[in-house]
Amino acid sequence: MAERIYTRDRGKGLEPLEEEPFRSENALQALIAEYPELLDGRQMRPDNPRRWILITREKGIAESSDASERWSLDHLLIDQDAVPTLVEVKRGSNPELHRNVIGQLLVYAAHAAVTWTAADLRQTFESEGDAKGFIPGEEISKLLQTDSEPDVDAFWEAVATNLAARRLRLLFVADEIPDSLERVVTFLNEQMPRIEVLAVEIKQFSGRSFQTLVPRVIGRMAALEASSRSGPVPRRKLTRASFLEELPNEEARGVARKLMDTATAAGATLWWGSSSVSIRMPCKIYKQPVTVAWLHSKPGVPFWMGFRDITFGAAAFDYSLPSGLRNCLETWVAEFSGDDFADDISGKGTKAWAVRYSDASNHTELLAGRIVKVLSQLKEL
Repeated sequence: MAERIYTRDRGKGLEPLEEEPFRSENALQALIAEYPELLDGRQMRPDNPRRWILITREKGIAESSDASERWSLDHLLIDQDAVPTLVEVKRGSNPELHRNVIGQLLVYAAHAAVTWTAADLRQTFESEGDAKGFIPGEEISKLLQTDSEPDVDAFWEAVATNLAARRLRLLFVADEIPDSLERVVTFLNEQMPRIEVLAVEIKQFSGRSFQTLVPRVIGRMAALEASSRSGPVPRRKLTRASFLEELPNEEARGVARKLMDTATAAGATLWWGSSSVSIRMPCKIYKQPVTVAWLHSKPGVPFWMGFRDITFGAAAFDYSLPSGLRNCLETWVAEFSGDDFADDISGKGTKAWAVRYSDASNHTELLAGRIVKVLSQLKEL
């Protein structure tokens, strides 16, 4: 039996609102895209309500990193902790909600976790900003609830960390969630502690003059219990002392000190991640500080974007760059093209060269001089 709720306007009596199914799945999808808060992050985490940015609708997913896209996810969101949230929407009358949606979303998650990159998601989000007229940095600032300029690079690095750790959230959304799906959601949360699985039922009630939407989150307690058992993915932030301590020998520490001290003396800032430090320079013609080098605390071990050891280059070539900045970075990257001690590790949206600490120790003055040169050029733009 369809439910009914009432609104009361003092002096005008009650107005009944009748439960009404959505006309189409696209109508419900469009609502979620415009108002992600309908997913009710407060019900999910009362002590720390979830907030989201919409990366895109119909995000493609491939079977492998070198294959074309095979599937399409209804919505891809990311929350304030940089956790990718995969959303699949069905109407309650759709038989797939009872039979196929569980397997469908699990297949999507399994392949997305290994084929998506943070750089790809960032490019998609920023392209959406260009198309829809919003400023991506401002949306991330709202997401993080900060009045100061957010560290956008750090946010996307956290997205990369969560993808690598398979830390995802899966949401089944419908205007009616069947009991069978609720049982499966509870079971999956018990068995997959790092992946949060929830169902969100969004009922629509219509009256003479307005529409009321009532969300209900299903599986919240099971998800919270699973999260408390596994604990969050460990996240840490290096300091100068801990970074130098993790390097394998004094030779590597000497190189790192020289490059970091040279960069800071030239006006750069150092951003400390969980396993690396990046050298960044503010640039007047670009909205974010520009990163030109990364030093990893574990030589030989690839980290973000496949970078390793000491990486020189830039990871912004997928984005819309002012011509002056693009030319500056192209020139910076080209500095290493003739070096027999540098390995080209460029990838999608990145142009970069890796230098082993042992090789860098033989060319420290050359590398320090190049850093000073590019930082000076960025400062003058």
